[in-house]
Parts: sequence; C-alpha cells; structure tokens
Amino acid sequence: MRILLVTESFAPATDPAADAARHIADALIGAEHEVVVVTTGPGSDSYRGARVHRTRTLFSAATIRRVSLDFAPDVAQFLAPRAMGGAAMRALESAGVPMVVLDPTPLHPRLGTVLASSDAYARVLATAGVRARVCRPGVRTDEHHPGLRSAELHDRWAKIGKPEGPLTVVGYVGPVGLPTSKSVRRLAKVAALDGVRLVVLGSGPGTVTLKEAGAKIVGPTNGLEQARAIASLDVLVQPRKQDRNLSAVRKALASGVPVVAYATGVAAEVITHESTGLLVRPGSGGLAGAVARLVADPALRDRLAANARDSVTGRTWSDAVDELVGHYRREPVAV
Repeated sequence: MRILLVTESFAPATDPAADAARHIADALIGAEHEVVVVTTGPGSDSYRGARVHRTRTLFSAATIRRVSLDFAPDVAQFLAPRAMGGAAMRALESAGVPMVVLDPTPLHPRLGTVLASSDAYARVLATAGVRARVCRPGVRTDEHHPGLRSAELHDRWAKIGKPEGPLTVVGYVGPVGLPTSKSVRRLAKVAALDGVRLVVLGSGPGTVTLKEAGAKIVGPTNGLEQARAIASLDVLVQPRKQDRNLSAVRKALASGVPVVAYATGVAAEVITHESTGLLVRPGSGGLAGAVARLVADPALRDRLAANARDSVTGRTWSDAVDELVGHYRREPVAV
C-alpha cells in the first residue's frame, strides 16, 4: 500500500510523538509499504528511503494536495493531529483520499476512520460524540530489554560504595513542567525520599526544583542511550494522572523495570497492580508512598520486575502496525 503518514513530530525529534511516528514508519517500511511522511520541524528530507516533507509551521492546502496528487496514496494516516494535522485533513477532504486518524482532539474534523490508542481515550472521544475503535501502541522489544542493564551506570547513580549505602534508582522519562505543576511536585517528593535516587531523563523548567530535591538530571535521551538508561533503573515513575502517551512505561516494562503510576486513564490498561507495578489509588499515600513501599520491599520489587517484560512482549510495534493496516481496509465508523 501507499501510505501518506501525517505527524506533528518526526525524527530526528525525540519527543514521544516523534518516537511513535518513527516506530510506525519503521514497521510500515519493513512490511514493504510505500511511505511518504508529512511533518513539522527540521531534519532530513528522507527516512529509510521514504520521502519526508517538512514545514516549520503549517503546510498550505495547495502543498498538501500537491504532495497527495504526486504520491497518489491509498490512505492518509494521521497521528495525534493538532494544528498541522487538522489543516492537512481539511485540505485532503476534497481529494478523495481515505483517512485514518489516530488520537485526534475531540474538536478535529470528523473524517475517515477514527482510532484511539486506549480505551480511556476512546471514552474521552465518545463524550464529544466521536466513535473510535481502539488500536493500542506497541513497544520495540528488540530495542528495550533487560540485557541492556548497565551495572556501572546503575551503581554510579545508586552511589555504591558511599557511606550512606546504595540507593534505589527511580527514574522518570519525559518533559519536566513548571515547578508549580503537580507532576513536578510529585517527583520532588519522590526525590526527597530516604534511600532514593531520582534520575530524570528529560528537560524543562522544573528540573531546577528536582535537582534541589536531590534528583540527577540526565536530560533528554533517545536510541541506545535511552534504552540502557531505562534498563538500568530499579523503578520507573509516571507522575501524571492523565497521560495518553505511555511509551516510557512500555519501554520500562520491556526492560524488566517495574512501574509506579496512578490508577487512572491509560496506566491502568498497561500496568497490572502488584504484578508488573503499583497503581496508586486515592487514599493510598500517593506516588511517593508507593515508591517508598518498593524501596522497603526489594523482594516485591524483584517479583514485579520478573513479570514486567512478559506483560508487553505480545504487543510489539509490528503487531500494532499490522492491526493499523487492517483498519486501512475497513469501512469508517460513522461519527
């Protein structure tokens, strides 16, 4: 098939949206589909042989139509469309190109087949009157696995050999919001726990607050560097109660790292409480309380770690994209 992949962010960007788009492009190209990418931001005009059209703001309707006319796609796949994606949808509406839209905002044009990456977001769309099928993301189990754990990196973060003894290495992967944001305040409480070393694989205005609380700020990572860092953690924390993109959670589980997250939204669909991680419920002591429980109980932490990888190996990105391609051939759901 010829697939026009429209994404707000793409390689070499390393944000979660770009990461998902790269994995989808990899799987499509690997299955010998023809792909053309339309995206924003700087970078190369090709990716693994696929043409990449880039803009710093928005493409004009004429440009989108010209790209579509030249490529003659069988389907246009939109990934979490925002401003650019919405404009592209409107531009292609009259071109007769079938559209599959993954995780649109409830206010986007209701065109083509609408997919949600979780049951939770499908319910959000339903409240706006948008019917969506569910197509969950995958994880690259070949890129993320326990064999990448670095004892040297872990021990350096855990301060092995220091008088106070080894610390439990707890990681967070993603952007760091304002110091006043709830997620930063929750992470600061984790960083302040006795026996914990918080490692932040991300950047943002709240990193100063977290560093003052005792966190190690590594900064944004990707590729093998990120895979090794995640595999070298003892625990991963997900501090947001509502977050659709849980790629870091899936990567941690594939790496044999248990996860602590809130029992809301998507996290409850990915993590099994007391089997692959701990889900924080109201009145349970919060995120820091759950982390403290794992610090005090290494046996529980080891048991969760032993179960983690098996929980995600049945849903690789190849599996997810095979399902996605199946949606290209189905009739749209009426919205």
